[in-house]
Amino acid sequence: MEFHSEDGLELLSRFSVKPRPINLDNVLFSNDIDNRSVVEIVGASSTGKTLLLCQFVAKCILPAHHKGIRIDGCDACAILIDTLGHIRMSKIAELMSSTIRSAYQVADVQPPAETVDRIVNKSLENLTVISCCNNDQLQLTLHTLEDEFLSNERIALLAMDNILAYYWQARKEGSILSMDNYARDLLRIVQVQTSQFHTVTVYTRWDGPVPKPESHANLLKGSGVNYRLQLSKSTVVREFMCHLQSIDNVKQIRYTISDSGIKWILNNA
Repeated sequence: MEFHSEDGLELLSRFSVKPRPINLDNVLFSNDIDNRSVVEIVGASSTGKTLLLCQFVAKCILPAHHKGIRIDGCDACAILIDTLGHIRMSKIAELMSSTIRSAYQVADVQPPAETVDRIVNKSLENLTVISCCNNDQLQLTLHTLEDEFLSNERIALLAMDNILAYYWQARKEGSILSMDNYARDLLRIVQVQTSQFHTVTVYTRWDGPVPKPESHANLLKGSGVNYRLQLSKSTVVREFMCHLQSIDNVKQIRYTISDSGIKWILNNA
């Protein structure tokens, strides 16, 4: 029996045919996201940053279909880097369960609890969670991302909550002056480690100055960010506002927050 050892060129050619571009949210992104895009979620406390990140993760790892029912997941794998310990796997499972039940409801079918649990548990096998406790661990994790991607060619999403978690520690230990520079330095490491792969990067960060709508193209230019989602509280009770910026577009979408996740309020609703 002959064995074939895969060389570097063969490995890279295999990764060049990664999954198609994905759409993590049909309301936020009218078209599929380019599979090397960077999405930044920024906002004050309690505006749903981590929850939205978890929804993206849930959408990524859920199947597209299950026995004829359209679940509308991306059927891919994801890496989740948790720096603050705010993410609970039970919340991601809850978001997936809600999505599955809604899909069955659209098909006018009542799914058994065992079916929902089976889909959730199988989907969670597509998720790798890495917890970091300090800046050194975060830096090491980012510098070794390539190994994770080489071991699993189905990874389509890298999610991080929160990219600024250890900024003050890094500033105390070094010469970093601004949060923006620190975030850009970490993002450069990510891009170097993932440049040969087809992966969407999504991260949360703390609130900053709200950008002017007319300057969205200049704001994103050179930042390495393709989409910026600025989450804020609305003047309407129990409503929030998402200010979405991309290189060629800007729009605002209202939303609510509940146990089943973030729900967008469409203008024609």
